[in-house]
Amino acid sequence: MNQKSDHALKQCRHCSHKIEDPEALFCAQCGQSLCRDNHCCVCGKHLQPRANFCDRCGTAVSQPAKKAPSVLYAVDTSSPTKESVLLASKEQQIKEIIEEQVKQRLTQAQIERSVERSIQKEKAIQAKLLKYGLRESDWVGIAGGTFLMGSPLSEQDRFSNELQHPVEVERFEILKSPVTFAMYDIFCDETRRTRPPDDTWGRENRPVINVTYWNALEYCHWLSKRTEHKVRLPTEAEWEFACRAGTQTPFWTGEQITTDQANFDGNYTYAGSEKGESRGKTTPVDQFPPNPWGLHDMHGNVWEWCSSIYDENYTGLELKTGSNPDDLRERIVRGGSWHNVPSGIRSAIRNKLLPHYHYLRVGFRIARDIA
Repeated sequence: MNQKSDHALKQCRHCSHKIEDPEALFCAQCGQSLCRDNHCCVCGKHLQPRANFCDRCGTAVSQPAKKAPSVLYAVDTSSPTKESVLLASKEQQIKEIIEEQVKQRLTQAQIERSVERSIQKEKAIQAKLLKYGLRESDWVGIAGGTFLMGSPLSEQDRFSNELQHPVEVERFEILKSPVTFAMYDIFCDETRRTRPPDDTWGRENRPVINVTYWNALEYCHWLSKRTEHKVRLPTEAEWEFACRAGTQTPFWTGEQITTDQANFDGNYTYAGSEKGESRGKTTPVDQFPPNPWGLHDMHGNVWEWCSSIYDENYTGLELKTGSNPDDLRERIVRGGSWHNVPSGIRSAIRNKLLPHYHYLRVGFRIARDIA
């Protein structure tokens, strides 16, 4: 009875049906074989001790599964120890340090690549400019600002068209010197046009002369296409702003000017100055010291074409360009030349010429927009 009652408590492993017959070899519900301890699972014969095969049907005897460790001695992993917490914390710290170092190295590599690209781009620009007789350092950045354009009523030898008035100028770049023959001859040769004459004074680093307003605009358009910068003539307001370089005196040099500071007719004086040399021709553009903003020959040597249309009373055209080829009104020239007396090379002095006019006292200087 005890044996039967024990077996009655057993269940089929496949369908959980209660097994009442202690001699049953198969489940009465699902038909699956019932394996009793120390009996063959196929034929039900009682097995010999430590037998590997049933001596009736030859079926291999399955080895009993290893018992699971007692709950009493099982390791509880749900509650980490202090050591495991410290270890995990250190591992996290190390991971964060490594990630930060990787991030810093990636950032540094990106910076280095960016710098290298900038250097290569700058070298390409320099090489392109040198091809056309220019260097990037030949440009001077003008911050822009408001200034008094024209001359005060008290200024010696002033003209009535020099009405003093406040003007605001945006930032721009301007060439340190007038355009030279060396620069302009490259343009002539590439576009297959006749080089302008130099009146036997020499070419190279002397300012180009005998060029019209239209010639100057064509040069600007040509250089713009090759340097990928918008090159143009300065407006009249930009020119005087750059010439004065923050001064309000007749010259950027002060109340007087000498032939050691500019190329003009030194047989004449101004405001008590002494007489000087009269050279009678142009000089190299870097022969005289620059003004406080680094610009050479803003007084004398050659008159310089500006883009603005001449406006006797300063009604606003001094701030505009006059590049329309159908507009044949007179254009502004500024700065005076080697031929002029000192009063004729003042910062406020103005002159006008028809745009098709060219002469041995007239050249030009170029400006560039800042992106």
